[in-house]
Amino acid sequence: MSAVTVTLSVAARERRESFVRSIRQLCQQATPGNRGNHLSTRSTIWVIAFLALSACGESPLADIGRRSSDWVNEPTALTTTTVPVTVPVVSAADELIWFNDDLGSPIDADPELVVEQVFARREGDRFIQASRAEIAIALGGIAFPTQIPPLVEYVTSQLVIENSGVVSDNPSAAFGLWTAEPYTRSRSVAQSVVLRVSLDASAAEEIRNEDADVSCGRFIDTTTDSCEVEDNEGRPLWVLKSNAGTTMIWFQGNYRYEMFGRPFVAVEALRQSAASMAPLEDTLIGPA
Repeated sequence: MSAVTVTLSVAARERRESFVRSIRQLCQQATPGNRGNHLSTRSTIWVIAFLALSACGESPLADIGRRSSDWVNEPTALTTTTVPVTVPVVSAADELIWFNDDLGSPIDADPELVVEQVFARREGDRFIQASRAEIAIALGGIAFPTQIPPLVEYVTSQLVIENSGVVSDNPSAAFGLWTAEPYTRSRSVAQSVVLRVSLDASAAEEIRNEDADVSCGRFIDTTTDSCEVEDNEGRPLWVLKSNAGTTMIWFQGNYRYEMFGRPFVAVEALRQSAASMAPLEDTLIGPA
């Protein structure tokens, strides 16, 4: 055994003997016979407990509270994460519900006979409800957007026929794009876009000339707040804005198209719709 070990053992024994003597003295003072002692029994017990703890090491109270913190759960701070949602500018038109398609699917492709059939169900208004098949036959070459503003679900379609039974030139057909079932809510809320198509072969031919007048003077009126002329697939596109909404006008084939969007419809959605025109008859084929 080394000298260091012997020295440490002697020191430890002396501390233990001193501690025992102190405990005995305190116990004698706490006995009922020692009435004159200032220490109460309760105080003596606390002192004994403290001395006992002191004998256990330099920091006997260091772990008090540490164990309880191991099982007391701190409140969990809730955090939320915002996931960005991208709303498309336009949506594909191939899933639209054509509200009037059950009115007729003519087998005969004779435009005059189809117009007569539509005119027979007239109820006083020039705008007569007609299926897209009827309109596609009556107005050969008419087009419809393949991309439409988002949230549109339904399309209403009318063929415009004069009292004489002849298809009108201005407009010739009209399409309403609805976000809810047609006529169950007001047009100002549910009918977000209206597309009017006019047979205007002479103006269409004029516009195709390089020196044609494509100024805003062609279409502005007293309700127009602003007008710009843009390019639409190589053709002029008139963009007119007013308090009522935005109207885009362009020529394609022998027809003049006027697409009106209410103020809550994005102008870019109208612009992309105008650039996505395809023959209406192609929508009757359906997806492959």
